[in-house]
Amino acid sequence: MRSDRRAIRGRSTRASAFISALAAGVIACAILLASPATHSAGVPATVVVTNAWIRWLPADLPAAGYATLRNVGDRPMTLIGASTLDYATVMFHESRNQHGVAQMIPKDSIQIEPHSQVSFAPESFHIMLMQPTRAIQPGDHVDLTLRFADGQALKIRFEVRTPDGNAVKRASGANRR
Repeated sequence: MRSDRRAIRGRSTRASAFISALAAGVIACAILLASPATHSAGVPATVVVTNAWIRWLPADLPAAGYATLRNVGDRPMTLIGASTLDYATVMFHESRNQHGVAQMIPKDSIQIEPHSQVSFAPESFHIMLMQPTRAIQPGDHVDLTLRFADGQALKIRFEVRTPDGNAVKRASGANRR
């Protein structure tokens, strides 16, 4: 009788440990599912960004970010925001020339259709970067995070170029952030 009680207690302890581990796993999964999806090395990106660069202008004039965003997924992706620690204000604009008058139109969001691309380029869509928070020069890099309506966030490294769009080569080890 005594050995039967010990066996039952042993099983009870193991069952209790299993249930505790299972509950911890369920809670961890619930937390992950409740969090917005963020692109990381283990999760394939739906949007691929290439040729990311910033046109630098002197005297703290606003800079413009350019890149090509390709939607490799089967659903439309909507770009809803961007941020960086290197500029206080980041906005999307579209440049248009209507009847000889150049206009910059603010855009709250930009849709990228499945298996297509949107180019941020001079005289088109661009990322307006205003009020630098540090001294930025051609040859530097700026990390910019793009945010999408589905919760994805992509951190992209932009190369800072001269006003004419040319890249600056720096001596090895001298490349600032």
